[in-house]
Amino acid sequence: MKTNISVEYIDEIIKSYLPKNRDKVLQAMEYMLFSGGKRFRPMLLLNTAKAVGKRISDGAKTLAAALEFVHTYSLIHDDLPCMDNDDMRRGKRSCHMQFGEACAVLAGDALLNLAVETVFEGPMSNKAYVNACAYLFKMSGISGLVHGQSLDLFTETKDVDDATELAIAKTGTLIRAALVCGAVVSGATQEEAELFDEIACKLGVCYQIIDDILDSKKCEKSFLDVYSENDLIEHVHELNDEIGAICDRLPYDLTFIKDFCEQNVARQK
Repeated sequence: MKTNISVEYIDEIIKSYLPKNRDKVLQAMEYMLFSGGKRFRPMLLLNTAKAVGKRISDGAKTLAAALEFVHTYSLIHDDLPCMDNDDMRRGKRSCHMQFGEACAVLAGDALLNLAVETVFEGPMSNKAYVNACAYLFKMSGISGLVHGQSLDLFTETKDVDDATELAIAKTGTLIRAALVCGAVVSGATQEEAELFDEIACKLGVCYQIIDDILDSKKCEKSFLDVYSENDLIEHVHELNDEIGAICDRLPYDLTFIKDFCEQNVARQK
């Protein structure tokens, strides 16, 4: 997306919350944290916070770091042999292949716990910040990311509704956390937060559709099980139009979201 918030800026925020010890688990955590991720979730959070609040508060920065810790934990556990059993991630050996399965489990656990430790360093006397923290961890648990992993492991994709539910639960939850937390921490109203959530759900579906198309030879459960590639691209464009219309209902400059929609359709990885 077009933004002056860089990956390097986000990396510096993340580094400021990392423990200082150098044991093997921390090495595994850092290996995955700095393995070439696009940081688009914290980038969405910070851009939303800036759009709503006219600035990026310290609370928004703290939430952005915590969000990336949650995301990275989910990748480590997703790659494990008992889950998706992936040997590679972002062109590099996955965490359990590089450090061993036991260390990877601990690294994922540590990152999720670090996310909690991190948010407690923020302005806990600020009700909006606390509400944003609560939403982040709601989206990380059984009502969000864990539910998505459960659907991925234990259910079948029989129709487009199944594929959409999986996309929102597994891919969309942390996008929902990004937009809603960014909006709430900067003072958005409940009605506005609900509109950001609606945008995020649609973004999650769009992102997963493009992922499925790009990983068509690898995906076991996919939108391609129920739609052709051409139909899916058309569906993404329809959803992007709906996202743009919702953005226009909000009293903020959300050009970065529209840019993200366009770049998602064009991406090659």
